Amino acid sequence: MEGVTEQGPAPQYKPRVLVKGPGCQDVFDTLVASHASASVLQDFWGTDQRWVGRSWLSSYAGSEAERRFRELSAGLKTCPALVARTPEGQLNSRITVRKAPALGDEAVAFDLSMDKPGGSRGAGGREEATITDHHLLVRVGSLTLDVGDRGAQGDPRLSLDAVVDKQLGRIAAQAPPYARSYSPSFSPPAP
Repeated sequence: MEGVTEQGPAPQYKPRVLVKGPGCQDVFDTLVASHASASVLQDFWGTDQRWVGRSWLSSYAGSEAERRFRELSAGLKTCPALVARTPEGQLNSRITVRKAPALGDEAVAFDLSMDKPGGSRGAGGREEATITDHHLLVRVGSLTLDVGDRGAQGDPRLSLDAVVDKQLGRIAAQAPPYARSYSPSFSPPAP
C-alpha cells in the first residue's frame, strides 16, 4: 500500500436506505454502521493512487454490537444480493459467504460482487467485468471492524487478516489494562 487517509465520522444515510429481501436490510445496516454510537473510516491507496481498501471501525452501546453481529450473520445466510438506491447511486451486489479466520470474539468473511458499468455476459452466460469487494468483519466486545478490499490484484495485495489484526492490536494497546482482551494472533506467511 502506498498511502492511508482517515476520515471521520462515517456518513449516516438520512433518510435510511431501504434494502429488500430476507435479511438484506440487516446486512446493509451493519455494513454502514447505521446503529453505531460512533464510527470512523480509513481508506487505503495503492501506488497508482487507486483505492484498494477501507477499514470501518464502529462502536456500539451496551450489547448492540453483539445484536448487530447476530443479525448480520443471519442475514448473510438468507440474503442473495444487496439491491437498493443509495445517495451514491444504484447498489446491486451479490453476496458470497467465505470461511472467516478466528479473529476477535466473532468474525465473518464474505464477498460483494457487482458488474462493472458496461459489463456483459460472455460465452455460456459467464459474467465478465465484475468487481469483487472482499470483506472481513470482526467483533471485539462493543466494537466492530469491517475491512474490505476492492478485489485488489497483484502486489501488494491488501491482506484483510493482517489489517484486522493490526487494527485490533492498536485498539487493545490504547485501552486501559483492565479493558484489554485482545492480543494480536495473525502471522503473515513467510516470503
